[in-house]
Amino acid sequence: MTDMSNRDIERLYRQFNPNDIKTGDRVLVSLGNNLSYTARIVGLDLDLKNKKLFANLKLLDSGSRNPIRVDAADCITSTGAIYPGHHNNG
Repeated sequence: MTDMSNRDIERLYRQFNPNDIKTGDRVLVSLGNNLSYTARIVGLDLDLKNKKLFANLKLLDSGSRNPIRVDAADCITSTGAIYPGHHNNG
């Protein structure tokens, strides 16, 4: 493995993170086969070998069996309510 500067690492994060998601963001995850769900990002991992940024997720629906590690490009920042009825939204 080559030595990389912090600037190189930041550049790769920007390159592999087209939706500019960050740790702590609520996101809508859209995967193939019409599967989409809401989650919160708890961490981001840069995979240099596969040239991807992975998002580690906390599912908002704890009973679901959705993936908790996905490609960051599949996540879009969500502005919706966390839960139905939260802050008088439903």
